[in-house]
Amino acid sequence: MWRKNVITIFFLVVSLKTAVAADPYNYSELWRSWGIVGREAYISGVVDGIAEAYFVTLTTVAPNKFPKTPEPIEITKAREKLFVRYTRDQIRDVITDLYKDPANAFIRTLDMYFLARDKIEGKDIAKGITDARKKAMTLIDVMNK
Repeated sequence: MWRKNVITIFFLVVSLKTAVAADPYNYSELWRSWGIVGREAYISGVVDGIAEAYFVTLTTVAPNKFPKTPEPIEITKAREKLFVRYTRDQIRDVITDLYKDPANAFIRTLDMYFLARDKIEGKDIAKGITDARKKAMTLIDVMNK
């Protein structure tokens, strides 16, 4: 419980800082400022948040489809898109590597989380990187209007 409260407060502070900033927020700089424990705490928070949202949604929105055997295809697709089957250190190291490219500095860390998963799975992430960069620039444009 304590960990969830700390992570929630952390995300609120980061979100508020991002929302009021006139300049683009450098997520790469933030990521590099954290040590291993901070990076893994972020990843744990993402994993916990995804799991909680997934199970609450399934049990609230589709209780007649969860849990069932065999699992309905739409549930399987959602689960496979959301959940990451890799260790925190694997995801952490790939995110760290992706942030080494200065062109990726403004990509949100959550987007990097899913890009890291795709890279570990051997997928071509070039389009995902390009899309995430465009998304970051769009958000910067919106903030500066």
